[in-house]
Amino acid sequence: MNRVVVLMYHALWSNAAELSRIDPTDRSYALPLTEFVAQLDALRERGIGVLDPASLQHGVPEQGGVVLSFDDGHASNAELALPELRRRGMQAVFFVSTAHVDRPGFCSAGQLRELAAANMLVGAHGHTHRFLSELGDADLADELRASQAVLGAALGASARHMSFPGGRLDARSMAAARRAGFEVLYGSAVGSLRPGARLPAGALPRIAVRPGLSIAKFVDFARAAPARMARSRATAAAKNAARTLLGNERYHRLYARLRS
Repeated sequence: MNRVVVLMYHALWSNAAELSRIDPTDRSYALPLTEFVAQLDALRERGIGVLDPASLQHGVPEQGGVVLSFDDGHASNAELALPELRRRGMQAVFFVSTAHVDRPGFCSAGQLRELAAANMLVGAHGHTHRFLSELGDADLADELRASQAVLGAALGASARHMSFPGGRLDARSMAAARRAGFEVLYGSAVGSLRPGARLPAGALPRIAVRPGLSIAKFVDFARAAPARMARSRATAAAKNAARTLLGNERYHRLYARLRS
């Protein structure tokens, strides 16, 4: 199917020691390096193009394929993902929660520069990883300003792309993000994009890649196979209903406990 799909990754690990250093609440999204490598090779072997994320600033690319994105700014993005991407001539966008820069387990400012020098795109994932749609106007503006300030100091340029922590967004938080200079916004709703179309008025949909995903299912997502996407949307709808019932914070804590 000729679509553009944005895939969402988080941390990677290559041994038990690296996995142990990932916060338990984040491990449900952390992929073994072997799975990530197999997925990159599956894209290449099946002729599924990996698109330059920067091209999204001009609308949806004319050709179908995938955009690779990473959330949180985990150190493994630079240490493990970057070498594999460079080896294959692939590009990705890395969204960084900027309060974590230079903290143990997360990318340093030098590693962010290394990503940018390798022609990777570096964007924001909020400052403290708080859910932006839950913040008051002043705190929301502070989060966005801080993330721009840290990335600007590290990279010498403002960020134009950002993803919303937890996929929590609304019209108010998206408008604030655009006022802060972010032009391309990413959420976590399940979906794909039509090649050559304008960017949606809201945030771009993404497909979360979790550990244990078979190559067959991964390729289905990369190709936006209708049946696979429909099942994923149904699962997401059930989670959204639970989130509405419990509220964002209680839902997130419960989900983290169940998945850790």
